[in-house]
Amino acid sequence: MEKINWEILNLAFWIEIILSYILPFKVVNHFQYNIGWPIQFISVYDSKPVLNPLMSMSLNPLGLLLNGVIIYWVISAAVKAYNKLKYQETK
Repeated sequence: MEKINWEILNLAFWIEIILSYILPFKVVNHFQYNIGWPIQFISVYDSKPVLNPLMSMSLNPLGLLLNGVIIYWVISAAVKAYNKLKYQETK
């Protein structure tokens, strides 16, 4: 079993947060907006204005964690493939 590369894991979660601002969201029932990729982890409800805007939001921490792990695996696989190609070119 490999050790976790904390730099890549940190990068994966930052990418997930940035993607949630860039990628389109999904509208459900004309009043709920789901945000996140590949798993939605934030739901924002279109409701009457309230004192605290966080009252109209719902966070799914498990979805955020799974997204981070998926992105971590993708980045790790890309780094390994890049290193393998780089090693083969030097031979």
